[in-house]
Amino acid sequence: MQLDEKRHVIMPLLDELRKYNPAIGSYEKSMMTESFDYSVKLSNGLIRLPEELVRDYEKSPGGIILDRIKSAAAKFVPSNATVAPPSLTGELPLGKTTKGKRRTIILIASIAIVAVVIIITAIFLINRKQQRDEENAARHQEQLDSANTAAEAAKTAVRNRIRLYVTANCTYSYRLIGQITNLKITVTNNTNYTMDAVKVRAIYLKQQGGVYKYEEVNFNGILPHSVMTLTAPDSDRGTHVQVVIETISSSQLGL
Repeated sequence: MQLDEKRHVIMPLLDELRKYNPAIGSYEKSMMTESFDYSVKLSNGLIRLPEELVRDYEKSPGGIILDRIKSAAAKFVPSNATVAPPSLTGELPLGKTTKGKRRTIILIASIAIVAVVIIITAIFLINRKQQRDEENAARHQEQLDSANTAAEAAKTAVRNRIRLYVTANCTYSYRLIGQITNLKITVTNNTNYTMDAVKVRAIYLKQQGGVYKYEEVNFNGILPHSVMTLTAPDSDRGTHVQVVIETISSSQLGL
């Protein structure tokens, strides 16, 4: 990275940081470090700016959240104050003591600034993670609600037209003089749901068309997209048989 390559971005960014830390001096030069942040030399100290912050500010100066600006402003480290030369009055020990105190104060201030930066960064990361977790939870709940709505709509459509999806038919043998044998009734379940119980009425008809008798056949536990066949009683009279579904029960469909 060339020296001062991002000068046009860093200088206005520093103006923004000074709103929250007026101690930040004027820009002198900058360059990217091995840790991929920008080391900026100021007229009165040094500040390190994250590469991500500089990049985002270059793309959208007004889109940076306030916490990131404040966090960056807190990273300013002032330079050591210039110590006046020892007086000629023989007070050299006092001058050395003052210089040591100033260095100690600067060291403590630097440590405090680093601690503040760490705390602010930790708070920011925690808040960011919490925000992402809340967004993911809301997105997941929205997907669940959408899936539940679609599933309920599909159930309603089937429930309202159930007799188009659940049907019954039969096969049998008969004699012209009147006798029904080998009567088999088949119920077909063309839905995605289990039919707990289906009651079918078999109507035995005489040759002239009158009803000779009725028989009820109960089907239980018909799986989705499957058929079930049961044998119905024979009849000593009748030449034709009709089957009619009387009731359909399905807990999955609310029937």
